[in-house]
Amino acid sequence: MELIEAIMKKEIIHILRDPRTLGITLFLPLFQLLMFGYALSLDINHISTAVYDSDRSVMSRKLIENFSSSGYFDINARPNTADFTKRLDSGQIKVAIIIPKGFEDKVRSDGNARVQVLVDGSDPNFARVGVGYSSVIINRFSQNATAESLYKKGIVIRQGVPPIDIKARVWYNPELRSVNYIVPGLMALIMMTVTTISISVAVVREKEKGTLENLIMSPIRSSQLIIGKIIPYVVIAFFEAALITGVGMLWFNVPMNGSFLLLLGSLIIYVAGTLGMGLVISAATDSQQVASFTSFMVTFLPAFLLSGFVFPIKSMPVVLQFITYLVPARYFLVVIRGIFLKGVGISVLWPNLVALGVFALLMITVASLRLRRSFA
Repeated sequence: MELIEAIMKKEIIHILRDPRTLGITLFLPLFQLLMFGYALSLDINHISTAVYDSDRSVMSRKLIENFSSSGYFDINARPNTADFTKRLDSGQIKVAIIIPKGFEDKVRSDGNARVQVLVDGSDPNFARVGVGYSSVIINRFSQNATAESLYKKGIVIRQGVPPIDIKARVWYNPELRSVNYIVPGLMALIMMTVTTISISVAVVREKEKGTLENLIMSPIRSSQLIIGKIIPYVVIAFFEAALITGVGMLWFNVPMNGSFLLLLGSLIIYVAGTLGMGLVISAATDSQQVASFTSFMVTFLPAFLLSGFVFPIKSMPVVLQFITYLVPARYFLVVIRGIFLKGVGISVLWPNLVALGVFALLMITVASLRLRRSFA
């Protein structure tokens, strides 16, 4: 224990004296949390919209009012038809609504009234949402207009009582706030990136300074060296987890419906795997720059792109779906979102926890074998 404590004190002194390591371990997680929490949003509101109303009737104005009052469309331009292409090309507008002349007459006469909606499809996801929002608004307007027309003919339809009454209820995230989905996922992304980079750079630093050879010649064992180096970063990792949890709950108002004890146990397994990965990288590299770059490439990009953090795994090609099984953040995302949003327990999350445990055991075993060769 005395040797382990000595290594721990030595590592803590290195962390405090190295501004780069201190910045990575303390300030980078907070910066990433605030940046992603505010900048990365899946909610699409206030779509820049232009309207050309050639009918200028009561019905056309009602339709335009339905669009503007929905909160999804901001009608900030009313150009002529020739300007729509230029505005769409320049990106000034994302949606254009064209109401032809005679629109009200065809609606009131039960004719085939048409409305043209042009959507900027350079962003397919945005285009799908824009088409979906506009379709719902127009369909609702059409139903109300039909009911009003039948009422004037003496046919009374009970408003709000369709043949099939749908009662939709959203579980776990009733307000559909994307921040509730993103912030818990940031814990998986940040913890994996920061812990792996920190421990890999810490071990490679010993190689660059030539102190690793001195440690090898000393009475200290490889297991004692690993434990002494890992413990400070484990403490830092749990500090970061507490920081992310606190900021998420207090600043972003993300609900915490599950068990803090289960969250702590899941973090222990996950951090063990990420630290083991950092040790494997440190054993295979000889410079801090290479170790830092390699750690970033094998942690941040897979965790961001292939874990389901933003992009659904089921929407990926089949080959990439198989590759995602090798990304530990995939399993931890299910755990962390299940704890925060759903409040589920270990009876539901155990398959993902087992997968994280297997990954942690594999990484620690490989790291121990590689580092033991260095001490041989």
